Amino acid sequence: MDPTRVHSPWLTAAEAGAYLKRGRRFILREIKSGRLRGAIVTGRGRGEVLTRAEWCDAWVDDHAKPMPFPVAPRIGRR
Repeated sequence: MDPTRVHSPWLTAAEAGAYLKRGRRFILREIKSGRLRGAIVTGRGRGEVLTRAEWCDAWVDDHAKPMPFPVAPRIGRR
């Protein structure tokens, strides 16, 4: 991380992708579809798409499904 960079709660699509271990395009698709909360900050040319870590965490919580883990029988151990 760049030590001169000011700490901000906002993440770019690329940073959010790294945070969630997904790609930038995946993050942009999720924001565009409305499944992941995001903000577009416009300036010159195209706008920058931003999100926040807590919004990414909420997205994971919303998409998490419980998975049963099979329990192996204990044979020969008491």
